[in-house]
Amino acid sequence: MSRNHNNMNLITTFKAGHRYMKLCPMDKQLTHSFPELKIINHIKTANKYLPPIIIGLLLWQYFMPAQIAVTIITILFTLSMPLQGIFWLGKRALSPLPLNLIDCYNQLKLKLIAKKIIAENSTDDNKLTFEAFMNIINLAKLHLGDYFGQNDDSSPYYKD
Repeated sequence: MSRNHNNMNLITTFKAGHRYMKLCPMDKQLTHSFPELKIINHIKTANKYLPPIIIGLLLWQYFMPAQIAVTIITILFTLSMPLQGIFWLGKRALSPLPLNLIDCYNQLKLKLIAKKIIAENSTDDNKLTFEAFMNIINLAKLHLGDYFGQNDDSSPYYKD
């Protein structure tokens, strides 16, 4: 029974990783604050370039007198890299927000409530996860603009 629970937990984590990868906004402004944006970029790059690398490894095995075990281990390691990234994203998506981001989450949520974009009791406050935070960031970016509701005169980049 415990083994089945672990398999379901693994599948749930991978599904959360895929959801989180689709959910995260790929903004350069957020890249410095959230390492998952770099991980997502690496996963997408790996998915693009891994098939030719694996074909190259297979051709290397065919034309060079290499041991089959070395080639298989190299291919398995190469295939596992994006899976490790997706698993990490799933763990990150389901992990609770740190204290320094809870204030930012609450400020964005209050701005969205003030503009009547979300209802006051629309989300469960007991589950403040990174996935919920990215949902709020996406809503804020969509409805409040690039600086999440700051007026042009209060923007840190605004100069007279």
